[in-house]
Amino acid sequence: MRYRAAAWKAFDVDLQNNLDTLQNAFGEEVRESSNGENGEAGARSPLAAAATEAVAAFRLNGLYAEIRSGEAAQTLLARVPGAGIGEGARLLDDGSWTGLAGLSSAQLLALSGGRRGVTRSFRVEDRSEIVTILVADRTTLVEQTLSSIRASLVEFGAAGLLLALAGGYWLATRALRPIDILTVQAGEMAAGRSAPGARLAIPNRHDELGRLGLTFNRLLDRIEQSVSQTRAFIADAAHELKTPVAIVRTEAELSLSSERSLAESREALAAIAAESAHLSRLVSDLTLLAEGETLENPLERRLVDLTELLHEVVRSMRSLAASRQVSVDVEASESVEYRGDERILRQILVNLVENAIKFSRAGARVAIVLSQESGALELRVLDEAATLPPEERDRVFQRFYRSRTAQSDETSGSGLGLAIVRWAVELHGGTIRVEPRQPRGNAFVAEFPVQQ
Repeated sequence: MRYRAAAWKAFDVDLQNNLDTLQNAFGEEVRESSNGENGEAGARSPLAAAATEAVAAFRLNGLYAEIRSGEAAQTLLARVPGAGIGEGARLLDDGSWTGLAGLSSAQLLALSGGRRGVTRSFRVEDRSEIVTILVADRTTLVEQTLSSIRASLVEFGAAGLLLALAGGYWLATRALRPIDILTVQAGEMAAGRSAPGARLAIPNRHDELGRLGLTFNRLLDRIEQSVSQTRAFIADAAHELKTPVAIVRTEAELSLSSERSLAESREALAAIAAESAHLSRLVSDLTLLAEGETLENPLERRLVDLTELLHEVVRSMRSLAASRQVSVDVEASESVEYRGDERILRQILVNLVENAIKFSRAGARVAIVLSQESGALELRVLDEAATLPPEERDRVFQRFYRSRTAQSDETSGSGLGLAIVRWAVELHGGTIRVEPRQPRGNAFVAEFPVQQ
């Protein structure tokens, strides 16, 4: 459309320029005839002579030109055949000329036979007559040019479309090939056909697909780690449950298989009761850890008086401490408040105090220090057990792990107490560590962030 409008605009401008040229030539001829320079016109009127002279120049340009005078353009002054109009023929009839006479501004006309014209009416200097001029030309050249342009555009457009389709297909294939490769690899992993521990092969780690592949591999690492931890947890739990269950079964089968005295029966029942208590404690610890893994029971934070809670826990441990001949001292302010889950905080204190009492030597002193500074709350449980070597200070917080000292002392336990402590402390946003004491003992240090 832009080329079409430009072509027709150029055609119309050319017609108007020819109209202006003819009008100026006609005016010049009229002035010369008025000055007596064109006396050879004879009997012809000055306007007709001037018109004849003016249109003579247009014969070589191939244009059609016609000059008329009068209020209704009824008088033909001169005509130049052109634009495919032969001698004696005219482009417009008298009725059309009547409608065009008197229009002072240039008017563009769409004429029959593939022609286009422009007309204007004016008065010649001091004369009263109205003169109307028409200049027209065929539009064949413009239409042919536009047709050629359209054909070229169609050809180039079709070629461009084919190139675009081919290039788009090539680019799409090239861009999607890495996705197809990653999809095939992921499908093989999902179907179990890949080797254990396999990961996506990423050719370019810096583009979007590379970053997506790295993220997917990290997700696979986490899933594999979670599955490994779950398998280890199940295996360790089964191992820990196997011994007490076997003892209970053995004692029950022996009691049923033979006649036993009352003392022997009471001894068997006592063993069954002890192992049942062990099983109950183990199941309780496993349930608490399972809650932590699934996060089914989020923290119920509220203000807890840790000083009061600590004294309650110590009082509940008096029988165990007395049986081990261990004294427990508490060093804490009158009221240390912390916003946390009271049930889980109590479990932290019970496990740490029980651990310190069970593994300290007979006659030892266990100290519990609770202090609060700006931004942190610290709980220190000091025992007089065998000092843990550096390689065991972190492992004691793993599930079902028991230090060499605990194994040699044959102290009862499942190896879950400190694992629960670490989980519970981290659930509150804190940290826990083990520090050696001199000359003997360990300090279990738990730090909690103080929320404003």
